[in-house]
Amino acid sequence: MGITMAYDTKELEKKALIAIKKHKLMFMEHIVAFLPCSKETFYNHKLHESDAIKKAVEEMRVSKKTKMLSKWIDSETPSLQIAAMKMISEEHEAHRLNGTRQEIKQTGGLTSRVIEWIPANHKDETES
Repeated sequence: MGITMAYDTKELEKKALIAIKKHKLMFMEHIVAFLPCSKETFYNHKLHESDAIKKAVEEMRVSKKTKMLSKWIDSETPSLQIAAMKMISEEHEAHRLNGTRQEIKQTGGLTSRVIEWIPANHKDETES
């Protein structure tokens, strides 16, 4: 028989929050590696449902995304600048950057997707 250990949920949550901050964790699966319990225990204690843990993970993700996006915008590398523009652009601007436009039409109860290629130098009559 294996040894079973009783874990205090609040203590595990506290350790998880410390690990998220210290190791800059952004995924639930990664948190378990830094806790003194198994993955099964993590989920049995419903730590994946903890609002505090979910909030800390989301804040870490947003922080890293914001930092990365700022670096891309400030970069002299054109591919990073284009990637940043795609991230911050409006839908019609992203289509212009990609050189594509997708239109979904409903006909006769069936949905069909029309994808047309639009050259980069194309001027759309609806745009000014």
